[in-house]
Amino acid sequence: MPTLIDSSECREGSGRIRSRGGRPVYEETYTFVIQADHKTQTRDVILTTTPGLPQVGVSTSAGGFAGCVGVSLQRDPGNALIWRATAEFSSEVEESSGATGGNGGPLDPPDAWIPIYETKFERYQEVVTKDQSGAAIANSAGQAFETGLTITRHIPIWEFFQFEAATVSDETIIARSETVNNTTFKGRAAKTLLCVVLSSVLGLFYGQRRRLTQYQLKYNSRDWRHKRLDVGTQYKSGTTLLDFTSADGSIMLGSLDGAGAKQAAGTAPAIRNFDQYATSTFDFLRI
Repeated sequence: MPTLIDSSECREGSGRIRSRGGRPVYEETYTFVIQADHKTQTRDVILTTTPGLPQVGVSTSAGGFAGCVGVSLQRDPGNALIWRATAEFSSEVEESSGATGGNGGPLDPPDAWIPIYETKFERYQEVVTKDQSGAAIANSAGQAFETGLTITRHIPIWEFFQFEAATVSDETIIARSETVNNTTFKGRAAKTLLCVVLSSVLGLFYGQRRRLTQYQLKYNSRDWRHKRLDVGTQYKSGTTLLDFTSADGSIMLGSLDGAGAKQAAGTAPAIRNFDQYATSTFDFLRI
């Protein structure tokens, strides 16, 4: 039986990430040195019977999320017993793929793989209530401007595909979309990550019925809450509502302190935050 020399891969190898059809694809190559039993041993025997050599459609990469798509052989010109094998792995999948087991053991289930992600940037416009120093957008008398300050930013987006069990329902997938993290997630503060589901396909992948879902995580360092200056034509005095009035007695727009009381003269209005999205633990994401 042919044997792997030292029973391990060689130092040579490579890895890359590319995009295909909008999906990030991870690819790796591994190199092995094999010693044949005799000089006339055929190539197919070496490819299929060498213990530890990856098998096409069966083996997975060291990371567990790329399947073996090809193995090639090249004989050593100086020694007829020695062969060099190059195994290629790819995370690219199609429906009705038939991998069912692993090299030396069962195939790690795809619904446990760590997804490969792609970082993108998206143009995002928002009306801000504070400047970069944290000062409220108001005039020198502390009054709100008639129109807010609109800025354009480019926020980072992490996009990835994730295998999931076929038992995950459409309703569950729908409920995951347009939610924000309720606590710190991957080092990002609560409510700064917005999860959006782009697509979800229920089909036959790697020989079993599974769901393949495409997610986006959008990061807004200022968080995804809607922010408003706390202004109005009335303020609270105890339990009574009183009008803001000018010197001539006409009703005017005044600044509030966040609790309904009027701000001191010259003080900018407080900022009010409103939740636009439901919160989630994001425990379904493996990124």
